[in-house]
Amino acid sequence: MDPRTPNIGAVARAAGVSVGTVSNALNAPDRLAPETLERVLGIIDELGYIRSSAGRTLIRNAADDFSLIVPDIDNSLFVDIARGAQLTAAESGQRLVMANSGFSSRDLVTGRSAHDAQDDFLGYFAEARSGGVLVCAMRDPTTGIARIRNHVRPIVVVNFDVPGADWCTVLMDNEQAGRIAVDHIADLGIEHAIFVSIPDVVQPAAARRSGVRQAAARRGVAVTEVDTTALTEAAGRDVTSGLIDSLAARGERTALLFLSDDLAIGALQVLRARPDLRIPDDVVVMGMDGNHRPSGNDWMTMTSIELPGYEMGAEGVRLLTAESDPSHAHERVVLPVRIRPGETTVGR
Repeated sequence: MDPRTPNIGAVARAAGVSVGTVSNALNAPDRLAPETLERVLGIIDELGYIRSSAGRTLIRNAADDFSLIVPDIDNSLFVDIARGAQLTAAESGQRLVMANSGFSSRDLVTGRSAHDAQDDFLGYFAEARSGGVLVCAMRDPTTGIARIRNHVRPIVVVNFDVPGADWCTVLMDNEQAGRIAVDHIADLGIEHAIFVSIPDVVQPAAARRSGVRQAAARRGVAVTEVDTTALTEAAGRDVTSGLIDSLAARGERTALLFLSDDLAIGALQVLRARPDLRIPDDVVVMGMDGNHRPSGNDWMTMTSIELPGYEMGAEGVRLLTAESDPSHAHERVVLPVRIRPGETTVGR
């Protein structure tokens, strides 16, 4: 066997066919007789030949693969979006290449400059002539998209709303998440809630706060808003520790509504040590991002909002495919969220 890296010519010589026949075996196998196809594929395996996509990209000025940029791989929402996009792309024979831009809302909340390679990856995928890019954004992607727009089409933005955008958009109804939370506790007869969130530095936080306010005004629920600097269990413990004495003195059933499930878990850890504050008889606890997956080891199952991450990724790929048609009109798709009731609000 030739020790050098095998090329398509070596495959053709070993199989006794033309280079065009080898190309057909890889790209249009239905054009070949079964015995020819079997012989060529056998030689490809024997020689360890791997075709290069660079030539096809150069000829077509576009690659076959789709690309996905996510802001924070630690966030389960973006993991679900990536999974939905990847599996949906695979159904039509497309591959999905993913990049993590490293955006962190924690940096914005604490006043640090957020590391965000979103525009860098947009440029990278433009250089690679990606067959289409899904931009799962936590900040306005307009500038980065404008820079590459003449090199990459189609482009679909997921999770960030730009009014009048010149691309398709896939969103979830974050305001609905806030409305559902307040409607749920109002249906339980609760008249006062404490809403714990980071400041409105990202669209989802602002939209859920808006939904909470809308539903509170409609249902007559008094809401106290408390800001925190993180969406972690530790932050949930700190906030709840600061509220615990006032909760005990309040003398009425109160709801703690948290922007994230991790915050809510931290609250449960504090409340568990206070037998005078029973869950859900004295205090109900609810998260809003479906991040915590129930398990048999949970002390209590937690009420939360399930977010349609998988569906968002799948819809994004559908729109990438649709946008390949020059006559396709841009779509703005908003997917609903749904409540997942648990023992922290409805009891056992």
